[in-house]
Amino acid sequence: MELHELIEKNNRILLLMEHFGTGFTVADLTIEELCRLRDINPEIFACFCNLYNGNFQNFYEPKNSEDINQIIVFLENAHRYYTDEIYPEIKYYIKKLSEINDTDDIKMLEKFFELYFSEVKKHLEYEQKKLFPMLRAMDFSAKGGSKVRHGDIETKLADLKNLLLKHIRLVDKNGLKRKLLTAILEFQFDLNVHSMIEESLLKNLK
Repeated sequence: MELHELIEKNNRILLLMEHFGTGFTVADLTIEELCRLRDINPEIFACFCNLYNGNFQNFYEPKNSEDINQIIVFLENAHRYYTDEIYPEIKYYIKKLSEINDTDDIKMLEKFFELYFSEVKKHLEYEQKKLFPMLRAMDFSAKGGSKVRHGDIETKLADLKNLLLKHIRLVDKNGLKRKLLTAILEFQFDLNVHSMIEESLLKNLK
């Protein structure tokens, strides 16, 4: 399948491509052709496409240190997306909603999100300083490994989403609540993929 067809079927593939740093002008290139141009392992790229299409089975097992490095670069780019784009976007929508909703609920939501994302930042910092160097130093030919826990930050993000969907009533304007929920849902999906990649790496390496 040509990449533009894949993107048309699922626009989340654009985010995957951004994490790989491929750019979005794909002409009539297939996955294999794009990967050859960008020096990306096409098996890794295809595996991650499956993840972004909701297929979490049969994760690709890295065969060498270059595979590991490509995956870590992908994860590092995802970190930048969370801190430089998702965090400011969600914060902005909550702030705009607070300007038209002077309630205890929106104040609680603001506090919850700030505390939550401070925890996310600590987690990402741990991965940058500890986990990724450990992964790069691992023996890719061996089995076993250690664990990394994402459960808390994923659970609390789901709590934030459920507060908005089930409990907090807000005066809305210009689709702010929809935009906020859309940003949270996109973050939730990408964070889930991120977690799957890291946990699969650690499961197959030591």
